[in-house]
Amino acid sequence: MKDPYEVLNMPEDSQFDALESRYNELRSQYGEERFLPGEQGAEGARKLTELEDAWRVISEKKKEQDEIEKYGTGYSSVEQLVKDKKYDEAQARLDAMGYRDAEWHYYQALVFYKREWMSDCYSQLKEAARLDPENVKYKDALAKMTQKMANAQTPPEQLGEQRQGMQGNAAGNCLSSCCQMLCCMECLTLPFRCCG
Repeated sequence: MKDPYEVLNMPEDSQFDALESRYNELRSQYGEERFLPGEQGAEGARKLTELEDAWRVISEKKKEQDEIEKYGTGYSSVEQLVKDKKYDEAQARLDAMGYRDAEWHYYQALVFYKREWMSDCYSQLKEAARLDPENVKYKDALAKMTQKMANAQTPPEQLGEQRQGMQGNAAGNCLSSCCQMLCCMECLTLPFRCCG
């Protein structure tokens, strides 16, 4: 592909507004030329396609520069993007990094957590803690995630066992108590069903 600034016939250090104005001018010109007969029309269509490709590259570069100005670079930018709920952009920023250190895995876990991909989050936190076992932030996050995962996978028959501060029989297994009550009700009403 041709250099995008060469396609616009503008220097690379031109202001974005000037580039955009030139793009609009050429788009209008090539848009009309593509309807000319024969080779002139084909050349206009080719130049228009080339111009659109060049503009896409320039626009993406501008967007990246704007994001760097707003969010900075590195992990602080990922953190800010997550705070702004821009998870796709945060993921793209992580994917663009050429290294995978403990902090990378921590921020990858953060993105997964916000997307509610808990098992992926857990795996990334484990890797962060493995790569930097002395880091308190990673260890605490892993401990909290381990607890969250354990609570999410608690079998229904154990739900009542976690209830604290209750008196007498109420402190037992909630699910079991409900089932026992239903069985007792069933037994009590059986003699009256045949008399109805």
